[in-house]
Amino acid sequence: MFSGLNPHRHGLMGLQNGGIWNLDPSIPLIPTILGKNGFETCAFGVWHVNIDPSDFGVDIYDPVELPMSRHSCEVTSDRFIEYLDQRDETKPFFAAVGFFEPHRDFTDQWENLPDPETVEVPHYLPDIPETRDELRLMYGDISRADAATGRIISELDKRGLSEDTMVIFTVDHGIAMPYAKGTLYDPGIHIAAIFRWPGKFAADKRIDTLTSNVDLLPTILSCAGLKEQIPPDIDGIDLMPALEGSPYQERNEVFTELTWHDFYEPMRAIRTQKFKLIRNFEVRDGLQLAGDIQQAPMVPHIRWQMRAEVRPEYELYDLEEDPREQQNLSEDLEYISIFDELKSRLNEYLVETNDPILNGPVEPPETYYKFVAKSSAGLP
Repeated sequence: MFSGLNPHRHGLMGLQNGGIWNLDPSIPLIPTILGKNGFETCAFGVWHVNIDPSDFGVDIYDPVELPMSRHSCEVTSDRFIEYLDQRDETKPFFAAVGFFEPHRDFTDQWENLPDPETVEVPHYLPDIPETRDELRLMYGDISRADAATGRIISELDKRGLSEDTMVIFTVDHGIAMPYAKGTLYDPGIHIAAIFRWPGKFAADKRIDTLTSNVDLLPTILSCAGLKEQIPPDIDGIDLMPALEGSPYQERNEVFTELTWHDFYEPMRAIRTQKFKLIRNFEVRDGLQLAGDIQQAPMVPHIRWQMRAEVRPEYELYDLEEDPREQQNLSEDLEYISIFDELKSRLNEYLVETNDPILNGPVEPPETYYKFVAKSSAGLP
């Protein structure tokens, strides 16, 4: 989000919590560049980048209190609105407002929780009472985050700031459920991205093109009139022409990856509009789960199913014919030319960007082992 680079290029290839992995301060981030160009920069709530945001030019930091679950989206939006009351109005501002919700553990703080019988159960989860009750709480936390976002938008409107302010709403990965977060299947990487700029962008418009969170840095710098300061050779592209309705060069592919979370699951993928190729660098059976997902009440009901999941070296999916990614076509002779092309494009990218995974297993920093001693991770 902040660097315009995929993880293996900036080195933060695992969970940042408490400095498990750290980002090199020499890498310019959005606040680094904007701060050097007269912007007041601030971060509220979750800052999942490093321990001290000032290393990257953040002027004002109002952190999440630990444990993170004690710091709500309501409080985070309050703090941002308080900042608007006291900000330096002679300067433009950049604010990263990071909500914890709807991270686990889900709560019942939303007063209008949906009826579990009416919630939509994603295809990859078992439709059992435990799942429906979890989704009921998750949708409640989504409603809380939605309401907090609405408060921020309303404050910008009320203060006459909206026509000068681009607001971007996005997230970092799919929901914390099995087969979503911690995978490169679409439920893990297909996320929300909403841009708002009254008077600049047309409302109710959907951009039917491939985009990625690495596109945020060049897009924000272009929006700020700093297009010439977009770092060269980044993974992101400027989306401003697309947002403004001007001709633009569409992406041919998005590269995505996982190396470490609180577990080691090295994989890389290339996704086009029609196909996805995943390369698993550890071939085995079993689907690993992040520590928070292991607490999901539906996990005991699908534990043996997940343990039996085959992890071949390559997985190829036709996303038009098989959007649920159920049929691996990597050994299907009818798709051999597509497989070869995507394999070549993925490998070429990894070589060009010096991905360390090509040299063998990626070792975590020593701080990881201190972390893992305090948490559980691995096969369900």
